[in-house]
Amino acid sequence: MNRSLERAALLLGVLVLLASLQFCAALGGAAAALVAALLLSAGATWLWLHFELPSGAVWLPPLVCAALCAVVAALLDLSLRPTFAGLFTFLPAAAGSGLTVYLLRRSEARCGLCNRSLSASSLVFACPRCSMHVCDETCWSFEHARCQLCLDQRVPLLPMEESWWLRVAGARSRHDRCQVCRGAADQVDLRLCPHCRRAQCRDCWDFTNGECQRCRTALPDLPASLAHTVASPVGAD
Repeated sequence: MNRSLERAALLLGVLVLLASLQFCAALGGAAAALVAALLLSAGATWLWLHFELPSGAVWLPPLVCAALCAVVAALLDLSLRPTFAGLFTFLPAAAGSGLTVYLLRRSEARCGLCNRSLSASSLVFACPRCSMHVCDETCWSFEHARCQLCLDQRVPLLPMEESWWLRVAGARSRHDRCQVCRGAADQVDLRLCPHCRRAQCRDCWDFTNGECQRCRTALPDLPASLAHTVASPVGAD
């Protein structure tokens, strides 16, 4: 079955269960109907959001729960046990659902760039350059393995110390051009690939995450953050 259809069917089942239980509770009188509307709407909303069922806007679950309880109250008022107080079950239903939405939204993790909510099943990346947790939809660059902000701002990652470059790539080359940006040796700081000996400037080494564009061999002793880019949502279990 199509994933979206499966989730829509599950949502329909949750709403039918809410209406059925509310109907049964309303048979016990107005007080039972009001209490049940509050609790059942809160529970249905929790299931709705926890299992990431189709929701759209944040106000939709409270609106739907309130509407269902209003329909149940109207049916009872027209046919079985008319009670004036029972007609107001939509108020605690909206309150219970709205409070649940607020509490769940406030406690969930969000993308550091677009502020999109991140569920336990979301694919989240920890940027090796800024350590920000971002979503995979619009804020992560798979090609460059960094967040879009660091990509746009050309945020550096590799150490600036000359001692580190001497250790991993040797002394600066005074000949040739960078194989990536084609910068000349008198214009950029060229370092040779330890494996294929092709020249690449320090800026391009950094931009390619320490990887040679010719042989795809990475420099030794790269920052540990490059090996840990996928993370669980902040605050998720």
